[in-house]
Amino acid sequence: MLTWATGARCVQVALDDITLCYDGAAPLLSGVRLTIGSGEFVLIRGPSGVGKSSLLRLLNGLQEPTSGRVVVDGRELASIDITDHRRRVGYVQQTPVMVSGSVEDNLLLAFRYRSGRGQTPPTQDTLRATLGLYRLADVPLDADATVLSVGQQQRLALIRAVMTEPALLLCDEPTSALDPESREVVEDRLEAMNVEQGVGVVMVTHVDYSPKAAAVRRLRMSAEAGLEDDG
Repeated sequence: MLTWATGARCVQVALDDITLCYDGAAPLLSGVRLTIGSGEFVLIRGPSGVGKSSLLRLLNGLQEPTSGRVVVDGRELASIDITDHRRRVGYVQQTPVMVSGSVEDNLLLAFRYRSGRGQTPPTQDTLRATLGLYRLADVPLDADATVLSVGQQQRLALIRAVMTEPALLLCDEPTSALDPESREVVEDRLEAMNVEQGVGVVMVTHVDYSPKAAAVRRLRMSAEAGLEDDG
């Protein structure tokens, strides 16, 4: 089983002729080919139910394809230690999941599991400063994370994913529950991570999004045409 050196960065992640079926049903994804270069920002738009979330789960290793290959830096994902892969490829799902406990407990969750072990957890001062970047400065670290609004939880889930400094961040509708001001803050933070730190971003959404700074590759996903360029 291959492992990565500490701090290694993804060069590219690719889906090679992927087909995905659930319980013998017609393929949700068929013949999908997608390559994401190191530090690339990819925006995938499309309606619900066409496989956008499944595509992210394939890239993260949470879902196995029915056929085809997921390739990371020229190596099949099946031959790579999945914990090492998930340390490098963060995932923010559409519906945030908070464990029972405080905001701080949730933000430091990854450092208590294999994917974050060996990394130094951020201090409380760093956590408070980061909350402020996402318009959460008024949320105490000792607040019960499970009773926060969905929009607050959505931003906490994103912060939790970036705490371990992934090389590639997969975001599934990360602004769907946010007001316009908070949505703009999150979009600006994703762009800053991409432009200033070289973090790759794959963001799926069903709404329009026009980045201010990042150079974005736009794709559209539909049941009829699959995955195609979107200008």
